[in-house]
Amino acid sequence: MRIYRTGIVPFDVQLEGGIPGGTVLLILEEPGAGGDVFSYHFAVEGAKSGEKVIYFSTDDYEDDVKRFLRVYFDQYKEFPVLSLKGQKKDEARVHVKRAFHDAIGRLKGILRNDRYDRTIINNLVYFFSKYSYEDVVSMIEFLSDVCKENDSVSVLLMTKGMVDDKQETALKHYCDGVVELSLRETENEIQRRLKFLKLEGVVVPRIVLRYDITNRGIRMESTIRVL
Repeated sequence: MRIYRTGIVPFDVQLEGGIPGGTVLLILEEPGAGGDVFSYHFAVEGAKSGEKVIYFSTDDYEDDVKRFLRVYFDQYKEFPVLSLKGQKKDEARVHVKRAFHDAIGRLKGILRNDRYDRTIINNLVYFFSKYSYEDVVSMIEFLSDVCKENDSVSVLLMTKGMVDDKQETALKHYCDGVVELSLRETENEIQRRLKFLKLEGVVVPRIVLRYDITNRGIRMESTIRVL
């Protein structure tokens, strides 16, 4: 079984090296918690290691995703970025009509035709807004089959509170691993916190990790807080 480092050392240490191959990992985040930055780290670390990486974006144009990456990483080995919105704003409508009239079908087709070590989907809210609950579950089951067959990893981002509680709970069930990102406001700062809810094949650390978002990406404390 392969182990996939995220590039965030304290996170990887807690998982004894990283995310195990065959995993569909859900990052469930509160708005502003920085799930997209976590996904950038995961993608860049894979490209740096010579792995095949593909990044699907539902909310941002391709050029914008690449621009966001350059905010946190001065240099990185490029990887495919596909957006439902297209490459640039003025190309969006044509792109969606031509290539993504069926986003789930398109995604499945790409992953059937080529093998990727790391697949990132940012954000699942789009699929819940455009497809039935059953279609989204079917997509996650497909990703799980692909990951187990290829010993690869898929990372899925999902914003908390955008679907009903029953669907959110089901999503946690169908994914192999779940990491939750949250915000806590104190008198003079906003604290960002991470906790592991589950990860199949790994004894999940019973901890809460503090982290910040800097111009170098995620900076995570090496100290832990026991729940």
